[in-house]
Amino acid sequence: MISRGLIYKTQDYQESSKLLYVYTPYGKYTLVSKGSKNYKNPNHYLSDYLTLISFELNPDKPMQTLKQATLIDDYQSLKKDYLKVQNASVILNSIQFLLTDDLPHERLFNLIIQLLSFNDLNFAALTYIIKLTYGLGYELSFKKENAVGFNLATGQTVSKNEALKPDLNVNETIHLMKLYYLTEEIEIEQEIKNILIKFIKAYYEYHMDYEIKGL
Repeated sequence: MISRGLIYKTQDYQESSKLLYVYTPYGKYTLVSKGSKNYKNPNHYLSDYLTLISFELNPDKPMQTLKQATLIDDYQSLKKDYLKVQNASVILNSIQFLLTDDLPHERLFNLIIQLLSFNDLNFAALTYIIKLTYGLGYELSFKKENAVGFNLATGQTVSKNEALKPDLNVNETIHLMKLYYLTEEIEIEQEIKNILIKFIKAYYEYHMDYEIKGL
């Protein structure tokens, strides 16, 4: 079968080849790109970090040789901007360190590809990290009525009569919920964005012992 794959990590392999770590709608795979360190190799220019390719995939083999590879998007406009690459790395690092075999990979893959098309990659990375809490089993809950904010430790909104101290106020919580359910790119104030970045980084450290770098 032919599948799309996003290269989230590369590694030199033997004398002239590379290992391509790719994320697909079926999960993570390792591809041996034979001879691709050679400039004359047809796979040379599509064997780079942060590149979307199509290739022949055997879903039952975690490691396989790269075959029938074609370039879909090399994200050159993104790669020209260091800050955009840094924010994209937040997403790619999460693939490597957080995504496990039992997750809804097709849904996550499509989300990642959509977010990489956003103009504001910092916003895209923030949105992704917020949405990913659901897939990882640490979902955010906004179900309580008369909410006065959001509590980091419980992962829930705080209602008016609770003794819990909210870590986000009502306005910040509304923006957190917007990004949690987001389906398209929107604009938010930089001050709100900074507050949500600080919050979600603390949330991952508290619940998952994972440090988000580059956001």
